Amino acid sequence: MAIYIDGKPVPVPANSGISAADQLESPMHTHDTTGVIHIEASQPSDTFTLGAFFDIWGVKLTATQIGDYTTQGDQTLQAYVNGQPVADPAGCVLKPRDDIVIGYNSPSSFPHTTNFTWPQNE
Repeated sequence: MAIYIDGKPVPVPANSGISAADQLESPMHTHDTTGVIHIEASQPSDTFTLGAFFDIWGVKLTATQIGDYTTQGDQTLQAYVNGQPVADPAGCVLKPRDDIVIGYNSPSSFPHTTNFTWPQNE
């Protein structure tokens, strides 16, 4: 996943969903700042949504808002999954290797795919 605010990349923090102090790991989490969301669960579920990950991260995500940025005039929130626009990013069910881009501002201010290269083992 890649996030852009006003054309500038915003990193997804490492260890979102991981508490080393409590030795807890959410089924959805990050290990580093690459934007890769790991889903490690014993059963597949349609509850693994982008909105649920943002809840774990502690950042608000709706169809019109990401964090403190809310659609105003020509500054809008757009989300793309595998290069295709998504109207409700929070409701997007995560699938393996989805290429997710969220941008705030005009659609021309950020790329619509991440160009991420998956390691051979992933």
